[in-house]
Amino acid sequence: MSTSAERRDPANIRALRIALGIAVAVLAMVITPQALLRAVTSSDQGEQIGWALAFGLIVLGLVLGGYELMSRTVTRTDDHQLVAKYLSVPVAALTAAARLSGYVLVVVLAAGYAVSSLIHMPRVPIHDVGWLHGLLILLLAIPVIIGWTPPPRLLVAAQLPAVLLLLATFVVGFWQELTGGIPWDAVLEARADTLSAAYDSARHLPFIEACVVACLGAALIGFMTERSLGEVTSRRVRVSSVGKLMLPSVVGILLTVYLIVILDLPGRRMSVPILTMSRVFLGEIFQIALGVCLIVAAFATALAAYAQLPLYMRLLATDGILPRHIAAADARLQRRSIIGVIAVLCATVAFAAQSTLGVTTIIVFVMFAGMGLTMMGLAARGRMILRNSTIPEERSTARLCLWVGRGLAVLAITILVMVVLSEPEYALAALACIVVPGTGLLILARGRGKIGESLAAGDLTEGRTLPTRVHGIILLTKLDRPTLQAISFARSTRPSSLTGLVVDVDPEMTERLLKDWKRAELPVELRILGTPRGAARRPVIDHIRSLRAAHPRDIVTIFAPRVVSNSASWQRFFVRHSTPRLLSELKLEPRVVIAEVPYQIDDTEEEE
Repeated sequence: MSTSAERRDPANIRALRIALGIAVAVLAMVITPQALLRAVTSSDQGEQIGWALAFGLIVLGLVLGGYELMSRTVTRTDDHQLVAKYLSVPVAALTAAARLSGYVLVVVLAAGYAVSSLIHMPRVPIHDVGWLHGLLILLLAIPVIIGWTPPPRLLVAAQLPAVLLLLATFVVGFWQELTGGIPWDAVLEARADTLSAAYDSARHLPFIEACVVACLGAALIGFMTERSLGEVTSRRVRVSSVGKLMLPSVVGILLTVYLIVILDLPGRRMSVPILTMSRVFLGEIFQIALGVCLIVAAFATALAAYAQLPLYMRLLATDGILPRHIAAADARLQRRSIIGVIAVLCATVAFAAQSTLGVTTIIVFVMFAGMGLTMMGLAARGRMILRNSTIPEERSTARLCLWVGRGLAVLAITILVMVVLSEPEYALAALACIVVPGTGLLILARGRGKIGESLAAGDLTEGRTLPTRVHGIILLTKLDRPTLQAISFARSTRPSSLTGLVVDVDPEMTERLLKDWKRAELPVELRILGTPRGAARRPVIDHIRSLRAAHPRDIVTIFAPRVVSNSASWQRFFVRHSTPRLLSELKLEPRVVIAEVPYQIDDTEEEE
């Protein structure tokens, strides 16, 4: 097993990205025929699927060409960086939100086809899938939340059995079709079984809907065109590498669609066509085996998408879209908390959509919206170079970027309009998937900008007057080793005055402290504060405020002993990890400095 992907070296991060690329290629191969069959009606089914698939392949080719141009011209620039530089930061936040939502929707789609594969296998008495889909999404988020990511080789290996069994289905199916050995009794039984599945009610424009879902492969390649954070090479991936993953997927889609048309499987049904075909060609046992392998592959796809979320959040934080502290290697808790929230939102989307066709439509809308904004940024870059450069080679490339960017932006807008016309409900849900996180990113960026403006130094000579004196105060409860170390540290800073401060909450403990203090003969004044109504914090705060009022040009340094432990033993459970409330309140006091003095406790002290 491996540790978190956030701590991997560049080679493993690259392997994790490739594992996600393989996973989404298999996802496109399995989901696209299924979504196409659900989109079209039984009348003229073959013709509708054929034209829709042709449209999807044309779009795939155009998108690949656009990303190839970007890999040559903006090698070291991500999509959101390109948009931020040549359009605006708010538009870049929407582009990043689309990509972030895309990872989420891949998880939803993968979990959805795992559930579909399960409930459409023989002898599985499960029909209500809404709760199962949401539960599966939440369970698959647990590994990355606790900081564990499967090795990339394991994620790739999980796809291999499903691919081999799919290949066996294609080979046997084509052999039976060529030799005339298709068992038509099994075909009729499979059709009847498909008709018994739930009906996916017709939408507004079925053919346009089919064209939209045929663009799933083109939408998913957006996850393959950028390198992950931590890789030492350029940010862009060459299209030749993307093509090696997508070509087998396209071939698998074509073969599946051909067999669907040959077997004349009914449309608008919730069944999984590849499982139906495997039962026709190879029998029920093989169908069950393929279903199990598809479920395993779906799990691996969801895990691979979840594993990319921390890396992408660190990238956004590094580029200033998210707060920069999230990019820190030790900010894992914040990133995992965000992933937990995302997992809950995933489950909500899955419960609302309850359809592979719906999730497919949403992910196509979201990814093409992000791609459209990116291509607008590419066109803006070309326009700027044409306006400023006189070098013929640069102008030629810029002109190509201008027209390619404009053309692909128009294509993206066309697909978005098609989604709105055919699936207005899903278009609204997809828009929310972009606007809601995008608005959050914009609020964060705007808030950071306002704070930065308020903290900007208008006059660089202000705030440089040195305080007259420094008054040191050591917070005490008892005279133990951490407290003695804090006293030594405080004395080493040479403050103008140094006082040990104790609140008389427990008279017996205070009396014991006084005796220990006299016996230690410490050259530090000890001051005991009373406790009106048993208050423990208010006397300290009032004392410090009175000290500041008496010396308005001085500062007060609070020394607080703090026990820490790196030990893996039981004692870590008893060490306080949160900041005491008193120190949190003192941090809000002006001209007060808080210095926590750590005292390391380990197993050797326990043995002593």
